[in-house]
Amino acid sequence: MQSNFLDQLPAMQFDHPWLSEDFAEVSREQAVGSNSRDHHYVPFFYLKRWAVEMEIQPVVIDSTTSERPKSPRQVGYLRHFYSLPKTDETMDLPLKWIEKHLSRIESPCAERLRQLDQIKTGKTMDAPLKRDLSVFLGLQRTRTPSHREYSMAIIKGPLGAKQELVKRMNPTLTGLALAAAMQPNYADDRLEAFHLMFSDVRNVIGKALFQRRWAVYETATPIITCDDPVIALAGPPSTRSSFVGFQKSAVVIYPLDPFHILVMLRADLKHRGPFKLDEEEAESINLEIAASATKTTFERVGDNIAKSLNIPIREITREISEEDFANLDHDEAIRIILNQGTPRSRWASSAQAPDWPVPRWYK
Repeated sequence: MQSNFLDQLPAMQFDHPWLSEDFAEVSREQAVGSNSRDHHYVPFFYLKRWAVEMEIQPVVIDSTTSERPKSPRQVGYLRHFYSLPKTDETMDLPLKWIEKHLSRIESPCAERLRQLDQIKTGKTMDAPLKRDLSVFLGLQRTRTPSHREYSMAIIKGPLGAKQELVKRMNPTLTGLALAAAMQPNYADDRLEAFHLMFSDVRNVIGKALFQRRWAVYETATPIITCDDPVIALAGPPSTRSSFVGFQKSAVVIYPLDPFHILVMLRADLKHRGPFKLDEEEAESINLEIAASATKTTFERVGDNIAKSLNIPIREITREISEEDFANLDHDEAIRIILNQGTPRSRWASSAQAPDWPVPRWYK
């Protein structure tokens, strides 16, 4: 797992206006005076695709508890998630723009998803559409509470372990160059996490998604979505304990609506028809979506899918201190840091892990 993860880390700069400083500056200007408090990490327009009479069904996956049906506006958000709390002087103004920034990206991407709807099933090679949605899907991956936790695990990790990691990523760095690479962009850990939310898309995820082979599949039976809906499947021969990232994973999936899913294959793989998933394949996809949820899945009211799935509770990763690092082999310390800073499969330690779904995707 470790070598694969380290292999993907060199920057893959992905240029797009939505990731530019000019676009961010407009967002800052438009956000002046904003009093937004409920910040959605899963967009309302997306969740509305599962709505029946403007309600969807949330299910808390670890307890398989169905909450009461809610409006899509009432789920997938946290209060002030993209803002810092008040200081002794005033609200941290530079961060009030992030919710506005994300909403400006969501509006054109709602139209992009409607364009995918028109495809119904089959491959898409529309480069402008792929480029826009690569940013949108990348930010969907990095804007969630789970990604905030992963980022903070890396940011707060022991200095010695992080220095060893940076040296392995960039073997030519020494002296002052290594010291500069170790410097955070911000003194405040939370500000650094906001920086990583965008830089991870600009440097790795955006291009990794754009270079994939995209296709829309129809499902024979309904599928669900979740609070972390951009899902990387490492695929064989990797085990469930592996996370090889968005560059090397065999498949990345994104549910589009109750009967359609966007499937993004690694460039060396090919879509093999039919572009329809049968009942068994749709069930295996629902299992993956539920297992990828941080806390909650969402489905149409009355479908009753998620509460019947048998999903392990996600393991709590071990924390490592500076003292721990001093007593550990460097390889082991880095392995622990990477485990804290990347998504862990709910089946990582399970002897009953299912096979990777839809075998024809990996041929």
